[in-house]
Amino acid sequence: MLCGLSVDGDFGKKTEAAVRDYQASGSLIVDGLAGSQTLISLGIPVYAGIDVYAGNGSIDWFEVARGGVRFAWVKCSEGTTFQDKKRSVNLYGARMNHVAVGGYHFGRPDTYANVAMLDAKNEADNFLKSYGKFEQGDLPPVLDLEQGIKVDDSYNAEWALTWLTRVESITGVRPMVYCAKWATDLYLRKADEALLKDLKKYRVWWASYNTGVEPKRPPDVWDEWAVWQWTGSGSTDGVRGKCDQNWMAGGMLSSLRIC
Repeated sequence: MLCGLSVDGDFGKKTEAAVRDYQASGSLIVDGLAGSQTLISLGIPVYAGIDVYAGNGSIDWFEVARGGVRFAWVKCSEGTTFQDKKRSVNLYGARMNHVAVGGYHFGRPDTYANVAMLDAKNEADNFLKSYGKFEQGDLPPVLDLEQGIKVDDSYNAEWALTWLTRVESITGVRPMVYCAKWATDLYLRKADEALLKDLKKYRVWWASYNTGVEPKRPPDVWDEWAVWQWTGSGSTDGVRGKCDQNWMAGGMLSSLRIC
């Protein structure tokens, strides 16, 4: 998009210089960063999104959409039995106000270690029951992977893959994984390489709480992130109190939505 640069995936000194030249010529803030305003001016939109659960209370999805939020994930379930009491109203409210929406499940691979894979399947079924019908334009389901057995990373990876493959086989929709560096350090880093290779085939929604244009703690199991949760204490029109905030490239939003 900046012209004259070879595409090598490396934001090096030549790319930074080209960004600065472009910003100066377009009366943008000259910082050498490919931030949201620079990308939008290049025709590469960056979208703001949120994720919510019952603890966020009653959400005014009209105000959420009017405030510029383009996508959201809603907590639907946790473990084998828990279902978020606000899931249905939040999914409906987002859809009615043209906010791309999906559901997420908080996984508990630490609960039934003696029947691990059966437990993963039961948790997948709990999510599917709580989410209901997938509709055109929805976002893919997400496995929130922040728990596990601290002494068996391969167990945690296999558990996650069992959940992911079951949801995918039943729905035909490829799920995503939500994770953060502290969680991979505790639960995944030392897993069998073959399991990690299979896990990284699923896109990751990565949590790294910092400002700027990219996570300061980049993924270490995955090669790249698809969605970035950059704070857990932001504010959004239509949501009372603190609210998780996320960024996604516009092209990514189009590719993730269910057709």
